Amino acid sequence: MPKKIAVVAMNTKKIPYVGGNELIITLDNQKVWYTANTKQIRIPFFTNVLNSMMNNFFDTFMKRSNKHNVVKANYFSKQVARYLLKNNYDQVVFENEQLRKNISRRLEKKTATVPETLLA
Repeated sequence: MPKKIAVVAMNTKKIPYVGGNELIITLDNQKVWYTANTKQIRIPFFTNVLNSMMNNFFDTFMKRSNKHNVVKANYFSKQVARYLLKNNYDQVVFENEQLRKNISRRLEKKTATVPETLLA
């Protein structure tokens, strides 16, 4: 029986090619050419506006800060964690370590026991 794999990425150009039969969870404007199994998370208008305002704040007052899209990333992490709690997967692959930490933290808050495969 094939393993159920979920790949989580805000930028699909940075994810590893796993096999073609995994579910890819991404933002609604990202295209994935090698699989039809895609769950796209739509960012609401108000969240995009707030994200833009925060980006302008960081650019104006914190010249050396590399923080961008903080609000969008938090919303995305929250929605992915909610989806992963409702659906079981054998393995979850993340785009980067920061995204893994964000989602794992949210999963740990919701449940006392998180399957080890979600944290890999």
